[in-house]
Amino acid sequence: MSASAGVALGFETRALETHALAPDAVAVRVITLRPRFEDGRSAPRPSLLLPLEPRLGPPTEPPAAVSFTRDEGRVRARVEFAPGSSFYGTGEVPGPLERSGRSVTLWNTDTFQYGAENDPLYQSHPYVLAVRADGSALGILADSIRRGTITIAQCDAGQAVELAFDAGAGEWAEPFDLYLIEGSHPAEVTRALGALVGRIALPPLWALGYQQCRWSYLSAEELRALALEFRRRGIPCDGLWLDIDYMERFQVFTVDPATFPDLAGLGDELRALGFHTVAILDPGVAVDSELAREGLARGLFVLDEGGQPATGKVWPGACHFPDFTSAAVRAWWSEHVRAFVAETRVDGLWNDMNEPSLMDSPTKTLPESCRHAGTGLVGSSGSGGDHARWHNLYGQLMAEASRAGLVRAHPDKRPFLLTRSNHLSGARFAATWTGDNRATWEHLRWSLSMALNLGLSGQPFSGPDVGGFSDNPDRELFARWFELACLLPFFRGHAEKGSRRKEPWAFDAETEARVRAAIERRMKLLPTLYTLFREASESGAPVVRPLFFADPADPALRTLDDAFLLGDDLLVAPAVHERAHERSVVFPKTPGGWYPFPAGGLPITERERVVPAPLGTLPLFARAGAILFEHDPRPSTATPPKLLVVHVFCDESGRAAGRLYEDEGEGHAHAQGVYRDARFTATASESEVVIVEHTTGTFDSPVLERLLLVHVGGKTLLAPRRLAESYRVPRP
Repeated sequence: MSASAGVALGFETRALETHALAPDAVAVRVITLRPRFEDGRSAPRPSLLLPLEPRLGPPTEPPAAVSFTRDEGRVRARVEFAPGSSFYGTGEVPGPLERSGRSVTLWNTDTFQYGAENDPLYQSHPYVLAVRADGSALGILADSIRRGTITIAQCDAGQAVELAFDAGAGEWAEPFDLYLIEGSHPAEVTRALGALVGRIALPPLWALGYQQCRWSYLSAEELRALALEFRRRGIPCDGLWLDIDYMERFQVFTVDPATFPDLAGLGDELRALGFHTVAILDPGVAVDSELAREGLARGLFVLDEGGQPATGKVWPGACHFPDFTSAAVRAWWSEHVRAFVAETRVDGLWNDMNEPSLMDSPTKTLPESCRHAGTGLVGSSGSGGDHARWHNLYGQLMAEASRAGLVRAHPDKRPFLLTRSNHLSGARFAATWTGDNRATWEHLRWSLSMALNLGLSGQPFSGPDVGGFSDNPDRELFARWFELACLLPFFRGHAEKGSRRKEPWAFDAETEARVRAAIERRMKLLPTLYTLFREASESGAPVVRPLFFADPADPALRTLDDAFLLGDDLLVAPAVHERAHERSVVFPKTPGGWYPFPAGGLPITERERVVPAPLGTLPLFARAGAILFEHDPRPSTATPPKLLVVHVFCDESGRAAGRLYEDEGEGHAHAQGVYRDARFTATASESEVVIVEHTTGTFDSPVLERLLLVHVGGKTLLAPRRLAESYRVPRP
């Protein structure tokens, strides 16, 4: 990639006061680069994207060669790297984990049945994580909401990352600021990214259980029967989802009285069975609805070039679109969300079609000439702009308003919201999924690489439509998808109208048993998952991590995307190819190797091993030095666990450590200290293993029994079933 021949732009380089971002950001160096146009104009401040205004420190030098140019209506930033660097992030992208030689378009687009060649997709994440040859890392964040392109290619110096964004025109012409986040490890950089763009809030525990969806479950009777079938078959499930057919004529904030005559009562029934309900909401407002008349009277919709409310076709037919760039519109929407949730008593919401997606537009969205108010947004100057400027932020602003409505409806509960369209700082409002995928082995593999890159881009709460949204999987693909996805952050089965049934029992008894085992595996490991979500809410750390996080300087790990780390301590190696009976696993170097989980035994110390992976199994390996936790399986998170299994995997020095976080799983008492945060350490001598537990918080765990298993010296030692704060386990 040759350097741009455009007009060079001068820029100011300033260090950020990282202690003002977060206590854990002091290990990194954050630098902002502020280019200026020839007339002195700079990017809007405060930022339209970042939730806080970072404090600037003194002038400094950038940690890489950087240049800014302006040409052909675009502003370009170029950052050069020496050979041996690897590149990740860029958000929601199909294809391999490592992004060298690839280009990504940032323009949120409804892309049904996408393939590797499809670009763009539903979200925009103007961020690249570069890992240098020595394992140190540099995050590159472009503070722009406009249409953009990220290109990673060879250059004379080695490799270069170019981020180019539309400059706009007239009064809305603007460059963008660039942030460089430098750290000795990619984990440090990822945590600092979370401090800049905002971290997720701790979700309700039920949102981490298995979720079942279809376009659509067509009646209350069908949804009730579905719930009873899950319980009859003994398959754990926490959430049942309502797609667009629950609405009256597909109109937002309505319920079809013929098919769902008492949605609130149905929700009460389902909660009694341990289920939560989630309902879809689309932004399009039918032009002939009472909601449209209300919005028209108050001037709440996006306007076309002529100043009239813009119109486009979506599921209800002709629709207007709320202008979420207006604070008044967001407040209006959140009030309707509040009223809808209070009336229907649904537990969560699902924002879809919010790019926004149009069915009668060649661009699949509103014309770029449409006008937005831009009032009540930090950095917008209160004087709006065209849709070309605001398009990429539309879904995030809808998510912000929807979440606010959920909070108002249930102030005593933690809100759960899923969104299809989003931007770099939108994870603080909603979880996401990877859109309308297909039932193919390729899409199964992308389920992992996409979740990993989203996690590296500041969105730790994501997952695929398990089983494939469209097309029809066979038994093997269906079971393998559950095996892979059962330990991804968001775990939902979903299916397109017209495709075969994809509930866990949709095939034969053998496949059902394999799917049940996968879902039960997630339920067992919920203590570990929930602790990792707590960590994500505290530090911005991804829940699932690429293998190179274990050893960033190891080049052999840089391109591996068929296995992943759950946190730092559990290596997950699913079978991702058809008719596989075994698979090769590359093990990151760690003192003491990797133990088969949960069985223990002798740790694996070699670099690579072929392990059995017949259908119905998921190879798991615990890092030596880790302490991991399991519960007994249960129908849903509404049933308290009875047993906690503590697995201690000693490293070569006989030590291990782990964290277990518990709270009520709902509500906000944890913010007042009603939680239990336990830090376990273990030390082995020739005669015994001493386990010590230090706890903070006032939450009383519901667990009645504890089972302590110590894996050391190729043996598994069983301690008595109660574990005190300090315990000694004799070695034979």
